[in-house]
Amino acid sequence: MVSWTVLLPALRWLALVVPLVDVALVLSGVLSLRTGLVVALVLEALFAVVLVVEAAAFRRAYRATRQRGGGRRAGLVAGAEAVWPPVLLRLVRAEAGVVRALWWAVRRRSAVGPDDVPLPYAGRFGLVLGAVTALGVLETAVVHVLLPWEVARWVLLAVSVYALVWVLGSGLSLFQHPHLLRDGELVLRFGHLHAITVPLGGLVSVRRRVESEHGRTVLRDGDRLVLSVMGDSNVELCVDSPVPVAGQDEPVARVAFWADDPQAVVRLLRDRAVPADR
Repeated sequence: MVSWTVLLPALRWLALVVPLVDVALVLSGVLSLRTGLVVALVLEALFAVVLVVEAAAFRRAYRATRQRGGGRRAGLVAGAEAVWPPVLLRLVRAEAGVVRALWWAVRRRSAVGPDDVPLPYAGRFGLVLGAVTALGVLETAVVHVLLPWEVARWVLLAVSVYALVWVLGSGLSLFQHPHLLRDGELVLRFGHLHAITVPLGGLVSVRRRVESEHGRTVLRDGDRLVLSVMGDSNVELCVDSPVPVAGQDEPVARVAFWADDPQAVVRLLRDRAVPADR
């Protein structure tokens, strides 16, 4: 017998995907309008069941988070994580991050607190972001003028503008979310997509170590955690015993990351985090 915990994720995806398929089949003539309406009514009933079940799951997650002392925003996030498919949740977070980055660019804001020490890492993206944006605008204008089919021209214009907005927002997010050195911890970030908080209480060494060709932005290698930029890292720190890091199943003993000025970062971490007798 299939359990509800297995069936619910499938129903979530059906409620999202099947209506789109139904509309596509009606527009393409595969299904008649009457058949499409019948399918839509069945889907409405299915969606109502899913909505009731997910509303209950959202309420439970929200209340549990608030009872543990979390704020309203944390409760809303917990509720969304309880009911939305993980892939859809990641997409929504990515899109929200892009919109926020553009808004912050207008207001000249950044995710740096008054007591935080920013450690930039996105310097190498500046020229690339400017070049990609300029070429994207030029390409969009040329294609829109030269393409002879009106529908295709406007569709490509919409897609191109969306792609440009996404690239610009994602690039700006890298500058707005630098690494941070705080009291007793180092927050390593990659734009609005990744944030890794490393406790520095047991820090024993910091050194400059250049490595390239990391296969992923966030990479786990034994007790070592890497947050690279364009596949590169140039600073490595070690703690006296493995420490728990949010998002990692196992404790971490070494952490490697990229910084625009690795020598300054190494000096700063040694001065502020490594005890004098080590």
